[in-house]
Amino acid sequence: MKRIKQILLYVVLFLAISFAVDAWRGRHLPSGPIAPLTVTTLSEGTVDVLQLSHEQPVVLYFWGTWCPICELVSPSINWLAEDYSVFSIAIRSGDDTQLTQYLTTNNYQFETVNDSTGMLAQRWQIVATPTVTIIANGEIVSYTTGASTPVGLWLRLQWARLMH
Repeated sequence: MKRIKQILLYVVLFLAISFAVDAWRGRHLPSGPIAPLTVTTLSEGTVDVLQLSHEQPVVLYFWGTWCPICELVSPSINWLAEDYSVFSIAIRSGDDTQLTQYLTTNNYQFETVNDSTGMLAQRWQIVATPTVTIIANGEIVSYTTGASTPVGLWLRLQWARLMH
């Protein structure tokens, strides 16, 4: 019984620290309604993120090919992209050819926008990579920075679906 209490205490502490770190890293992130956002992906598709978020929750994944934590999170994003609207924003990750090669090499299927200058990330006030933002009904309902688990990301999406 004592062992179970210790494990529960560690889980609660871990969650509290994770939420505190997210809050600190995300203190500059926009909240509430988003401004109109139309992006063009590497596959040449144009997406109106604001409009799409009124149909279903949208995941915006800000990351970089140079980011070691992103290497851990990207497989989870790829998994989510099988069933949900996911758009990744690759920050300062080379030209379109380099980025496409990276995505192909890693077998990532998520739609990707090349933010080669970092202007889109700057507009969204992204200060940590990776940053995962979930938008529903035109509003940011969740964000997380740094390492995230597949289950944690999936639960955030379920919450957004409930809010939708």
